[in-house]
Amino acid sequence: MKWGEAVGVLLAWGLWRATGAARPGAGLARALGSGDETNRTLAGMLLVRGGQRALPLLRGNLQAGLAVPMTLRVLGDIGGAEVLREIEPYRRSTDVAVSRAAADALRAAAHSAGTMA
Repeated sequence: MKWGEAVGVLLAWGLWRATGAARPGAGLARALGSGDETNRTLAGMLLVRGGQRALPLLRGNLQAGLAVPMTLRVLGDIGGAEVLREIEPYRRSTDVAVSRAAADALRAAAHSAGTMA
């Protein structure tokens, strides 16, 4: 674990949670692309805790092409019917990591939405 980066992730989460400010929220979403697996997982867990409030941050990652597989998985974990449409096109990606993440995310989102994917 990169401790300095972990502290940055936690600080970004705290500021985003307390203020809703875009900059720390975007930093938290960017951390999904960390080279450190523990910090990626930490960022993902914190974004899932943010629930629907995290959706614009995750959409921003997808639009920018940042940490797409991890972003898709977090979207799926947040779930709900509205994310199914957003995840679906990634299932046809030629990038195996992206298409696999999309399939996993669709299953998770469908489960939370009470539908079948």
